[in-house]
Amino acid sequence: MEEHKKPDNENEHSFHTIEAKPVELEDNFDYFGQKWFIRVRSSILVFLVKIIIVGIYGRIFLGFRVINRAYFNEVKKKGHVVISNHAHQFDAFLLGATFFPKKFHYTMLKTNMGLPIVGKLFYLLGGAPIPDKKDHLKTFQQQMNDVLSLNHMVAVFPEAALMPYHPKIRPFKKGAFRFAFNSKVDIIPMVFIFKKPTGLYKYLKKKPCVHLHVLKPYQVIELDTKYETLNYNTERLQKIVSDYYDENSDYKGGN
Repeated sequence: MEEHKKPDNENEHSFHTIEAKPVELEDNFDYFGQKWFIRVRSSILVFLVKIIIVGIYGRIFLGFRVINRAYFNEVKKKGHVVISNHAHQFDAFLLGATFFPKKFHYTMLKTNMGLPIVGKLFYLLGGAPIPDKKDHLKTFQQQMNDVLSLNHMVAVFPEAALMPYHPKIRPFKKGAFRFAFNSKVDIIPMVFIFKKPTGLYKYLKKKPCVHLHVLKPYQVIELDTKYETLNYNTERLQKIVSDYYDENSDYKGGN
């Protein structure tokens, strides 16, 4: 595994592709794409992604597998916040499309909306751009509450920055836990695990195989204050996910 340099600003991705144009979102922006025509197009695209990214690219080129799917199936009839490490260029698509037709949204940087062509594609595939204005954040949280009440899933990457194939769990930010606390829903932790290629993959792949492990649902533990609650649950769940990664991944270490 190659080592990765930690970005100076954890809110920025360390993996860059296309330069994004500046984006300003309207006051009444539909963050979670709930207009009927967006929902229809989104379902069609996610279905295609499930066939192409998960079924073909994932299975053949990534050696992609889902472990402990039963944990998800037990709670899939209710809305949850889903968290995972942010360690592959297609991890959001793999998360969302794997469990189709269950509706998944995933939070993303607002700047992603400014990417030519793919910005709109991310949005149609479930990407919910996080606004940077206080009044917009209130609207964003309310819309999140609404989709969770419809039993949708909202995926958040608490490491914030994308670092492909990073061989450890990086420090979590509190955003995911704030969303879950404010929405009064449980969290489903998931972990992208990297395994050494075996069998035919040993001759075809230089990079690790990518597996997605589902962990037991986690209920936010409330303490005396919101600040204490967020700190405690962020640290506790980071340890749970980190310990699980270290126990199950073939690639460990790095900065």
